[in-house]
Amino acid sequence: MSNLITVGAIFFVSLALGLIKFGIYDSKSWKWQHKFAEIWNDFVNFFLAGLIGYYFVLVRLPRLLNGEILNLSDFVLFIIFTLGIFGHLCVVSKNITDGIEAILKRVLERK
Repeated sequence: MSNLITVGAIFFVSLALGLIKFGIYDSKSWKWQHKFAEIWNDFVNFFLAGLIGYYFVLVRLPRLLNGEILNLSDFVLFIIFTLGIFGHLCVVSKNITDGIEAILKRVLERK
């Protein structure tokens, strides 16, 4: 039951932080679809960071305190967590997607 309450708290805090981050944009001329997409991206950014942080504290930290070594996946999760906490996860994922799109476009247009 406490896990459900914690995930619910992460949900609402992520929603609040997403709305706060959305508030910094000059979105008066945007259509509602663009506004919804930005709020969604910001919310998911903070929600994923919160879930990763919760997983690390709940699962990985006790194992690390019992003597298990750090894995590469721990560092990857830490990078994703820090990007999410500072609000850059959605920007990085868009840049990666644009880069892959450019590579695929270049490869597929060759004859």
